[in-house]
Amino acid sequence: MTYPWLFPDGLPSQFRAEPTSADARLACRLLDRMQRDPLLRHERVCIEVQNRVVILEGAVGEPDLKARAHALAWSTPGVHDVNNRLCPPSDA
Repeated sequence: MTYPWLFPDGLPSQFRAEPTSADARLACRLLDRMQRDPLLRHERVCIEVQNRVVILEGAVGEPDLKARAHALAWSTPGVHDVNNRLCPPSDA
């Protein structure tokens, strides 16, 4: 089961209740941490969690933000692995 959420828009009010599965709680915890990060809060990142493996997808405005999001995901308690599919901005 996957739980994709985009930010910086945040979760709609109907999704702010306590999630029922461990993966959903982990995705919410990471989403909250990224929304609190001043450099990541305005990026379009999709967070999915499957069996405590975080999958980050989307595009970030600067190459360094890919590494920052990766490190933040890894430092979140309960994460077993991170699959970072974030793309830096294209030079085209």
